[in-house]
Amino acid sequence: MAIFTLMSPGGSPGVTTTGLAVTHAWDRRALLAECDPKGGSVLQGFLAGRTDGLKGGLLELALAIAHDPDASVLWEYVISLDQEVRRWLLLPGLRDPRHVVQIESAWDAVIDVIKSAAGEDTDVVIDIGQIGRPDTPLRLIAASQLAVMVLRPTLRQVADARPRLDALGRYVGTSVPVTLCLIGAGDYAPVEVSQALYGLPVIATMPFEPRLAAVLSDGRPAPRAARMAHLLNGAQRLAASMRKAANEPHKAVAS
Repeated sequence: MAIFTLMSPGGSPGVTTTGLAVTHAWDRRALLAECDPKGGSVLQGFLAGRTDGLKGGLLELALAIAHDPDASVLWEYVISLDQEVRRWLLLPGLRDPRHVVQIESAWDAVIDVIKSAAGEDTDVVIDIGQIGRPDTPLRLIAASQLAVMVLRPTLRQVADARPRLDALGRYVGTSVPVTLCLIGAGDYAPVEVSQALYGLPVIATMPFEPRLAAVLSDGRPAPRAARMAHLLNGAQRLAASMRKAANEPHKAVAS
């Protein structure tokens, strides 16, 4: 198994939607873990509030393993997004961001349980949302094989990303490869974004299609299959690039 983290510089570039799309497009079983301290959104968005007997999510998992660190308990708090197939899985995030104070000391235990329970046949994509806040779970990034910054190629997003990547580089050093995924078109070409952000590689671009993304972000009805394929094909390319980048030599984020 491998662990990947998705993050953003803020400004809602669509990191959770990207996470849903990329785990759906993964070439084997994949678990999306919502670990954004500001709270999860998939239950209320993509699933439109349907819990179907879900026992809980991230907070409930953290409380359970505090009493019994049995890794198999993870699956009691995971929901299948593709019903009986169980290749597209979700660990729902916090329902109330005020609960982050209860989990800040549990990140190490959560990642240990995920590593132990996922085994060899499941890869994990962790959505940590916006980085740079005091409650950013940097330990989750440090435990991953690849970190991907999801952003729009705009001046605002690039300017916001630079200090956050700088701080991340001081934390992870050369231990974790950090890469970029661009959403849609903007002020800069991919090579220009890379040059502005410490030479980090742009491993993929995703289409900026709000109506298509709303299928994943808000549970809206899916459009014609040909249109939806545009988003999912981008997700497949991102998934393949993530797996490849995790196994290649990489440069550190340098200030």
